Amino acid sequence: MIFHNDIDKPFPKSYTSNYLKQTVDVFRRHPEATLIWAHIGLGRIVRPVNDQIEILREMLEDPALSHVYFDISWDEVAKYIVRNDTTVKATAELIEAFPDRFLFGSDVVSPSGIDKPLAVYEMYEPLWKALTPETAEKVKKGNYIRLFDNARVKVKAWESENN
Repeated sequence: MIFHNDIDKPFPKSYTSNYLKQTVDVFRRHPEATLIWAHIGLGRIVRPVNDQIEILREMLEDPALSHVYFDISWDEVAKYIVRNDTTVKATAELIEAFPDRFLFGSDVVSPSGIDKPLAVYEMYEPLWKALTPETAEKVKKGNYIRLFDNARVKVKAWESENN
């Protein structure tokens, strides 16, 4: 399941994780599901919270959330991650520590063709360069293939059991 839920309310006066507890509670209630948190909780009007990287690290380190994966698609997310050398470095270090838990996707608003998704991919060039080639490949394609191939097998098994 791809879970679209922001980490904070739109236009907050201060950046905190207003919806984090509820989001994590949902994740904990469904340990058998493979969950992908779309855009790591960010959006057009929802910026990273003060300790976004540490929040993600805590979630990644929590064995009860090992079924949760993190999507970094969308130009709105990319602009925060590649904002400067510090944000690129912090993100790359986090992804390198958990290379199997991040995915890049093609989510863009109202694409009229392949140009918009490719532009987001290209925005991430500083991050791709900061990652090892193996990790970059996992984030770009490998993790997606693994998760969705496994999902296909699970769906087929469920269909067989429930026909």
